[in-house]
Amino acid sequence: MVITVTLNPAMDKTLTIDNFTIGDVNRVIGLRYDIGGKGINVSKVLKNFGVESICTGFLGGILKNGFELELRKREIKNSFINISQDTRTNTKIVDQLNGTFTDVNEPGPNISEIEMDEFLIKFKSLCQDDDIVVLSGGVGPSIEKDIYRKLIKIAKGKGAFVILDADGELLKEGIKENPDVIKPNDHELELLLNKTIDTEEKIILEAKKIIDGGVGSVLISMGHKGAMYITKNNSLYCNGLKVPVKSTVGAGDSMVAALVYSKINKFSNEDTLRYAAASGTAAVCLEGTEACNLDQVNEFIPRFNIENKEEF
Repeated sequence: MVITVTLNPAMDKTLTIDNFTIGDVNRVIGLRYDIGGKGINVSKVLKNFGVESICTGFLGGILKNGFELELRKREIKNSFINISQDTRTNTKIVDQLNGTFTDVNEPGPNISEIEMDEFLIKFKSLCQDDDIVVLSGGVGPSIEKDIYRKLIKIAKGKGAFVILDADGELLKEGIKENPDVIKPNDHELELLLNKTIDTEEKIILEAKKIIDGGVGSVLISMGHKGAMYITKNNSLYCNGLKVPVKSTVGAGDSMVAALVYSKINKFSNEDTLRYAAASGTAAVCLEGTEACNLDQVNEFIPRFNIENKEEF
């Protein structure tokens, strides 16, 4: 079973506005709503890849039924904890004329101790030996920054394979329990290590240190510069592609879904990176947080070249 955890889901409201101007009246020329939150986005992509998963986390208020209805339509299993406060809405402003993408993200609801205890009980019951657990995204203001560390300990204690996609203190704390894969982007890696990492050599060196500390492998996304997948025995680089970008939301989540897909299908490290890069690229070509599918991903696969970099 694949379990995706979304502790702070959001209804993603995407507005398309040509020549978006701060301090002026702006006319919306396109509008769409997507259920979101990084773990949910991963499950949406996995469904399109033919992989079943179950979503869990927190949902509440007037948006709860909409989330559950949409997940049922997509035939994605879910087991969320019902909370007293409202699930948040995130607003994305896409200006295709100027090529800008602006996010306005709400902090999310406060989670009570009772609600958190209920979630921890549910999470323990869901995790089983050989499961793949995806922990991704931010958390609400009341949740402690060591929550992923706690969840990794639970999941690995049950024999699960754990992928962590987080940043800041959540990532810093999470890696203390040695997840099997982490997926920072280059900026998040710099924040984690509190240093500038501006060359491939530095990325490899720092990722190897993280792996020596107990993390299984590190997938680093670098936008148009490509991506790198560092394991104990490989330092792989993949080129970036220039494509028409419709939305940057969900690209990283698509890469995480590709990690899951690669793990299930026992792909080589080279093919894992290739599918991750292609999935992220396919995602940015879609509007909102629309989930890419395998046909779209496979169109990009031949355009990626994998280089096995010399260790430094």
